[in-house]
Amino acid sequence: MDPTTDETTATVAAAAGAVPSGPARSDDRVWKILAVVAALVLIGFIVFVVTRPRHPRVTTFPATPPATLPLGSTAPGFTLPRLGGGPPLALTSTRGTPTVVNFFASWCPDCKAELAAFGTLAARTAGRMAVIGVDSNDNSGTAAQALLAAAKATYPVGVDPNATVASSYQIDALPVTYFLDAQGRVVHVSFGTQTLAALEHWSAVLTGGVAA
Repeated sequence: MDPTTDETTATVAAAAGAVPSGPARSDDRVWKILAVVAALVLIGFIVFVVTRPRHPRVTTFPATPPATLPLGSTAPGFTLPRLGGGPPLALTSTRGTPTVVNFFASWCPDCKAELAAFGTLAARTAGRMAVIGVDSNDNSGTAAQALLAAAKATYPVGVDPNATVASSYQIDALPVTYFLDAQGRVVHVSFGTQTLAALEHWSAVLTGGVAA
């Protein structure tokens, strides 16, 4: 065999062993890109967890109701800014009148479904019973006002941005409705979306029309 040919073959083999092949370099680039994408996804997930809003849960309430204020106990008093402006809304302003207090929020689908019933109840029982709304842990007063207007609900609503009042009523899910007698004592607590029939039953209980 020609010695020159042997030398050339050895040189080419050495060069081939020293320089990475094209596919190997391509694989390295792919792995680096995947690593960068994975890191960005992880960072995005961490940011989402840290910054996501924390609302009371919207839930389908179980057969066994959650904890509430004891029946017969005096409901905690509160004074809240009025949704849409105007004088503050105080629970004491309804003392002497049976009162329904509905805790809701504009971001809660089950709450939206019951606002029209509360609006109708307030109109039908005006002068005999008070209806109050508490917009709890809601950062959109404009959205809440729009929902109330669409439901033709004109009863007074207080703004509870940090759910402070809701917490004092042992509420950790929405919607929840408290029924108070004329002395401000808890007569009944309802969970989830309320129908007009249910509201009228308990309003009759509060005003002495029927027994509980």
